[in-house]
Amino acid sequence: MFDPSSISEIGAKLLSEAEGMANDLVDWRRAFHQFPELGLEERMTSAKIGAILSSMHHMEVIMGFGLPTCVIGRLGGDLPGCALAFRAEIDAVEVQEDTDLPFSSYDDRVSHVQGHDAHMSALLGVAALLSSHCEMLKRPVVFIFQPAEEGKGGAKLLIDAGLTDEFRIGRMLCVHWVPQLPYGEIYTSGGGITAFSSKIHIGLMGPGGHGSSPHLTSDPMYASAHLLIALQSMITREIDPQKSVVLSFGRIEAAEVYNVIAEETHLWGTLRTTDGATHLFLKSRIEELVNGIARISRLAPSVEYMLDYHQVKNDKDLVSDIFRIGRALIGNDSIKQLNSPLLVGEDFSFFSEHVPSCLMFLGTGMDYGLYHARYDIPENLLPFASAWGACLALFL
Repeated sequence: MFDPSSISEIGAKLLSEAEGMANDLVDWRRAFHQFPELGLEERMTSAKIGAILSSMHHMEVIMGFGLPTCVIGRLGGDLPGCALAFRAEIDAVEVQEDTDLPFSSYDDRVSHVQGHDAHMSALLGVAALLSSHCEMLKRPVVFIFQPAEEGKGGAKLLIDAGLTDEFRIGRMLCVHWVPQLPYGEIYTSGGGITAFSSKIHIGLMGPGGHGSSPHLTSDPMYASAHLLIALQSMITREIDPQKSVVLSFGRIEAAEVYNVIAEETHLWGTLRTTDGATHLFLKSRIEELVNGIARISRLAPSVEYMLDYHQVKNDKDLVSDIFRIGRALIGNDSIKQLNSPLLVGEDFSFFSEHVPSCLMFLGTGMDYGLYHARYDIPENLLPFASAWGACLALFL
């Protein structure tokens, strides 16, 4: 246990060192940003991470644990006790970027509009700082650069491969950059901090035909329009308005010709709640509504839920320790309790079910939200994020 003056003094030194490596942090972030890769395809990304980690003193680098593109760094592997682990995501998403940045994505289909480029760069900064201060480590520190966070459950795949046992992980940390929170402020809290989340696919199938003869079809498109309205009405009329619930559809597919009534439509969306019982109720009720509208419309329905993410549940004792360090390092005004869970789905929940964990949110205060085509991050926060992580590793 260190006193607040020690935390403040060492934290200031780490921040100064992080500021000194700001150019490297920015260069790393921009390289990741320019060459994004989808989940389980992050070959260039993992190769770059591995090369950077390998250049650090005392760093043990493990390539391909559990997943071919997973990269793990470890410091102090011979130290006693359980390891403290950090997780950063390395995959991108299928969103076309529209930032006009000189280092914007080379691939029109894929981008880092969710901030994973910043997460990777900041964690590499944590690793670099700690590699310079190995003599201060009291336990092993593990840096997990995880593939396939975006809807493919990379965390679960790593756990199933024995990650937490293999690296003797006792506690885990993760920092997300969030634009709707004030710049430079850290938010977290004990207990549930994210949403229960499901990806939904709904199909409606039946006779199609020419647009001039809708009476000879079952018109799945028309039924889909009614279904979307019915589902949103269900949220407003069957759920307690004090509960946080979101049901959104971002992709609809049907016929590709303007005057053809499709034989089938497909809708993809996401269901998010902060209450497990409500989530289960809605999954059942959605199926009832889909089946009912399909029956009335003479259509064959299908409903599929994919890869449920549970809530990330922060360990209260770990959160308490983080607040103690944060108040000494950055003051009460810069580390705050999150009043209610954010409606984000996060596979860090798989880790939080296995070991005491803490997910933190770093506010960036930017104009555009996550997954917006013009999303960007303030690069001048990279040194702070790196110093924050390094300080936690030394004092937790």
